[in-house]
Amino acid sequence: MFVDDRVARDAHLQDMTGKWPSDAIAVARPSSPQEVAALVNHASAHGLSIVPQGGNTGLVGGCAAAPEQRAVLVSSRRLNAVRAIDPHVPAVIAEAGCILADVQAAVAEQGFSIPLGLGSEGSATIGGLISTNAGGVRALRYGVMRNLVLGLEVVLPDGRIWGGLRTVAKNNMGYDLKQLFIGAEGSLGVITAAALRLTPAWKQIETAWLAVDSPAAALRLLQDLRASLGDLVVAFELIQQRGVEWGAQAVPGLRVPDVGDHPWFVLVEFASAATRLQIRDAVEDALGHALEQGLAGGGLLAESEAQRQQLWRIREAVVEGKVSAKPSISVDVAVPLGQVPAFLDAARVAVEVLPGCETLAFGHVGDGNIHFSVHRGTNHPERFVEVAAELSEAIEALALAYGGSICAEHGVGRRMRSAVADALSEAELDLFRSIKRTIDPGNIMNPGAVIG
Repeated sequence: MFVDDRVARDAHLQDMTGKWPSDAIAVARPSSPQEVAALVNHASAHGLSIVPQGGNTGLVGGCAAAPEQRAVLVSSRRLNAVRAIDPHVPAVIAEAGCILADVQAAVAEQGFSIPLGLGSEGSATIGGLISTNAGGVRALRYGVMRNLVLGLEVVLPDGRIWGGLRTVAKNNMGYDLKQLFIGAEGSLGVITAAALRLTPAWKQIETAWLAVDSPAAALRLLQDLRASLGDLVVAFELIQQRGVEWGAQAVPGLRVPDVGDHPWFVLVEFASAATRLQIRDAVEDALGHALEQGLAGGGLLAESEAQRQQLWRIREAVVEGKVSAKPSISVDVAVPLGQVPAFLDAARVAVEVLPGCETLAFGHVGDGNIHFSVHRGTNHPERFVEVAAELSEAIEALALAYGGSICAEHGVGRRMRSAVADALSEAELDLFRSIKRTIDPGNIMNPGAVIG
């Protein structure tokens, strides 16, 4: 169960950002809930902490263990069985260490899909996605991970196994306990398996690249497309022209449609599981109406799967371009959808305290989660680093002022714990602490994450 090989062990002790190394006294890879329970019982009896780890793709130090914690890092890698697929619900029961892409492949064989769109689906695990309440590009249609979870199996801090893997849609037998563990980042227990809601696999997908003049124009376009096509709209990504330019520099040969010189673009996807209701004509009509009304300045509707993939490659390239333009700071914020334009305007003003900076905005405008970053521009790197924390705090304060969140989809972990504590009301903090004390009175479950 324990990892003895030093190279394999070290891989678990270093996160992908390089900012949150762990100093766990041991790394374990249990293969069953019973083995997890045995680990928890042993830890409780010997004053040790338990730090759960999934795919180790987090960005906020949620799986980091400090030396003083005397922690056992519990990897879910060997909890990787797809236990059942029920085509009638439909639902899948998968263990926490299953890679999302592998579960997607398993349910696809029976004509289903987990409607979660993530760039990390080849490495992210089911348990990690639930523990961080992952979002992604399809949240505007299907919601975040919380909306897809029907039931959970969890090892509690006292070593008991809660078998809550019900797959019924209607269950009002008291408190909805699973919600406590979704987004809790392992601070209340170790998720070992989950029952997830499935949707019929898409049979038709149409993807368009459209030019708009502003974020406000993008929202008007989204409203019009939803009025025309309803739930066929499954993704709506806003991309600043600067992001496209940086992406083209970072990815040689990137093919970007020529739809005119515009400051903003949207990547919008429409999809349906229907086989007898063809959507192509409806999508073309809706896009034609939007263009006629001046809601978009030009556009392209993909003519093939290859072209569709090329459009999504632009979106991925923006991330690569952003990374190459360091040093920079990024915030993980969301605001109510109608407040996106005002927030972006205010955020750009806020960073003017350091003249010469460049800002980049892109992401899931359909659900209000915009990836906003500030880059040094013409500033010396050392000067930029000096004010980086001040810039981050100013932008996060704006997100809160507009009724939003400063932890949209990456979680709290250790990096955001103090900022979240400052943002919450005293009543919220008291509830958080009460829940933690009640379920984990010994504070052995991922201490230091989420709540202090």
